[in-house]
Amino acid sequence: MKISSFMLSALLPLCSANFDLYHEYFAMGDGEGIVWKAFQNHPSRNEVLNAAVFPVDTDVSGRETGIRCVGWCNHGDRPGGIEVLEMHFRNNPLYHWTIYKNRNYEMIGLDGKVYGRCIPFPDAYYEEFIYYGRRKFRCLTRFTAADLNG
Repeated sequence: MKISSFMLSALLPLCSANFDLYHEYFAMGDGEGIVWKAFQNHPSRNEVLNAAVFPVDTDVSGRETGIRCVGWCNHGDRPGGIEVLEMHFRNNPLYHWTIYKNRNYEMIGLDGKVYGRCIPFPDAYYEEFIYYGRRKFRCLTRFTAADLNG
């Protein structure tokens, strides 16, 4: 059993919900892009096509929503190389947490409280039309993908 699977099974009883965070690459026409998406579990085609999109950004403070990533943040990179992931999903209610590799990927809110923990959780992938997603994290928390996607 992988260590991450062991940790996940140990923590699951403590959490009533979770969400998976996917890094998505898409190409259309003469352009391409990268976004992040949150799902409750491995997404269906309909979920991929209709999920909220959280843009990659260098500043997700204030009212700016999106995901700021430091470290190995490219589509094909393993999530264990991500040093910092700041996730700002919504402003009302405020869903804004940062995870740090050197703090065991705890979900730290702007108030300094811990709201859960994320686990590098690769090896899930989707490909729907022009969208190519790779799971990077499973976050164990009371918040669900439905909460984040609003």
